[in-house]
Order: sequence, then structure tokens, then C-alpha cells
Amino acid sequence: MQSQDLMDKALLFACCAAISLTLPLGMWHIAPMLASAIVVGLLSYFEGPMFRMAVGAVYLVSCMLYQPLCAFLPVIIYSAYDSGRKLLLLTAVIPLMIAGDLAGTSRLMVVFLGALALVLKNRTTSFAKLRAHYISLLDTTRDMSREIQSQNKLLLEQQNDDIILARLGERTRIARDIHDHVGHRLSSALLQVGAMLTAGPEHRSLTTLRETLSLAMDDIRCSVHSLYDSSIDLVAQMEHLAASLTCCRVEQTIYLEADPGLQIKHAFISAVKEAFANVAKHSDATLVRLTITEHKSFYQLVVSDNGSTSCVDYASGLGLKNIAERIEALRGQFLVRTRNGFEIFITVPKEATNETPPRR
Repeated sequence: MQSQDLMDKALLFACCAAISLTLPLGMWHIAPMLASAIVVGLLSYFEGPMFRMAVGAVYLVSCMLYQPLCAFLPVIIYSAYDSGRKLLLLTAVIPLMIAGDLAGTSRLMVVFLGALALVLKNRTTSFAKLRAHYISLLDTTRDMSREIQSQNKLLLEQQNDDIILARLGERTRIARDIHDHVGHRLSSALLQVGAMLTAGPEHRSLTTLRETLSLAMDDIRCSVHSLYDSSIDLVAQMEHLAASLTCCRVEQTIYLEADPGLQIKHAFISAVKEAFANVAKHSDATLVRLTITEHKSFYQLVVSDNGSTSCVDYASGLGLKNIAERIEALRGQFLVRTRNGFEIFITVPKEATNETPPRR
């Protein structure tokens, strides 16, 4: 719009200057040009309606006092035009009616250029409104597109979470069925073979069968433990615990590439439960930070809050002592700090995942 506005003003100013050159002003032709250029600059720079009306009124009065300024009325009309005050344009006719220095042809040219200025101003204003409306629609479309993309991303993430939860639930069900049905039947078969072997030497041929069943029992037990270990989603458990802490806000930061072992998962879940319980019971915190990070050789858990702990002795709590014993059993480190709020700091080596004794 600005480029079109400048082109319109330049065209009208050139035409008005040509009319001004036909007037018998001698060496003073430059005076109305400079005066009108200053007024156009003021009208273009200042947007206040009262100021524009005042400048326009001063110029009209000046036209009555110095009639050669009437030659530049079209460009002044273009610059000062306001669609809400169309009737004020009639005041521009007054200087033309009393301008005796303008010849009939020059006066007609000024009137024609004034009408042309109104047409150009209306066209430029309409174009500016259409362009602004187009930009508004374009911005709205972009916002809607971003919102749709964001919603689609959330839906995909939710679907992935549902799939993962369903998969973990199915693993838990399979592990439970194997343990409750197949495991019991194999255990019964082993007992029966043992009874048959104690009955007499004629049942020595069943020794190999008992060994095979024992191996099968061990394989099933390992499979059940593996399914159960993978069915515990540490991230989901942390999110559930964070949602259950309603007394303050929880910020979670979890960086895990591999799935920690079951003993580490249980240790971290117990530590976070105990830390959240202490915050809910004893702290006046408004923010709790939960961070789980996987390093090259160890896992790290940090839970801290911004509350005041000066009146509470956390070192005497049985829950924290139990967590410390669990972490020590995993050859890890457990620290409690109460200087600036309550904080627990836990590190567990990755080797603890493979060195924990199997469950029976």
C-alpha cells in the first residue's frame, strides 16, 4: 500500500506542479511547491485525525490568502482524505470559487485532478483493506494449520502410548498365565517323577525326563521374569506418581535409552514414592523436580523441591532408611540434602541390572 500511495501522490504532485507553472508567478513558482510538499509530508507522517483536520484547515485558509496554493489542492485532498468525513471535502471548493488568479482552464484542471485524487484514494484504501483482510485470513489459516498439526501429533503420541500400555498389559497377562498354569503343571510333573524315582530302581529311566522337565521349568521361570520385568514402564510409573502429587507442581526430565532392570525400577519407584510422601506431609514446596538420567555406566535419580525443611529431620525417617538399604544392596549411592529444600540423590551402576539374584 505504501508504494502505491507514494506513486499516487507523486503523480498528483507532478500534475499540480504543471498547473502551477502556468500561473504568472515569475521566480516565485517554487513557493507553492515547497508549501504544499511540507503539508503533504505532515499529513503523511501524522495519523491523528484532529491534527490532520487542523493542517487541512490551515492550508485552505492559506489558499484564500495566497491563491496559487489552490493549484496543489488535489494532492492535499488525496493526503487528507478521510472516508468518515466526506462532507468536509466541500470546503475545498471555497478557495477555488474565490481564486481569481486561476484561469478557467487551470481551475477546471484542478477540479478534474481533485476528482481523480478521490478515485485514486478510494482505490488505494479499498486495496489496503483487501490486503489486510487477506493477511488476516492467511495468518488464521497458518494458526489453524499449526493447531491441526499439534493435535495430530498429540493424537499420534496418545495412540503410541495406548499401544505401549496395551502391549505391557498383554505381557503381564501372558506372564501370569504361564506362571499360574504351565508352571504349576510342570511343578506337579516334577513331583510325580520324583515320587516314581523313589519307588524303585526300575524307574531310573525317568531321571532324564526329570532333568528335562527341570530345564523346562527354569526356562519358563526366566521367561516369566523377563516378561514381568519388561511390563513395568518406568516412565509411565513416574508420570502416574507425578500426577498423584496434587500439593505442588512437578517438573519431569527423563533421559533413558535402555530399559533398566527390575531391581533398579523398583528402587527408583520406591524412592520417588517416599520423596513425594515427604513433600506432601512435611514440605511447603510449590515445585518438585524429578530427573532420571542414563549415563554410560550408571543410572541417576534426583528428586528436589523448593520448600523449607528447617523444622523436619528427614534423616530419622524409616522410609528413607529402607531406600538407602535397597540402594546399597545394588552397590549404589544414596544422599539426602536439606540445605535449600529437600533433595535425594541416587546413583546405581548398570551392572546391578545383571547381578541381582533371580526371583523364585
